[in-house]
Amino acid sequence: MSTNDGKVRLKIRLTVEEKAKLERDAALCGLTRSEYLRQICLGRRPRPKQPPEFWELLNALYEIHDKLERLTAYYPEASEESSQLERLVLILQEVA
Repeated sequence: MSTNDGKVRLKIRLTVEEKAKLERDAALCGLTRSEYLRQICLGRRPRPKQPPEFWELLNALYEIHDKLERLTAYYPEASEESSQLERLVLILQEVA
């Protein structure tokens, strides 16, 4: 173990499967293996990064929601649809 700028090098032994899982999980989160393990040691559970298509979909849903909101002045029944879409968008944001 050596120190470098306050950091300590740690050597561990993993099975081939464990190493592959660590590399896969870190890559899915957009983190290095070291940063992924640091996050876990700090009690955080890194989440996988969402693909660009996810954010495009979310933006499209926001646009639809805005249009529905503007329609409620003319069609009050659109209000319930707008509220339902808003709830769904909030759920999507929580999983991102």
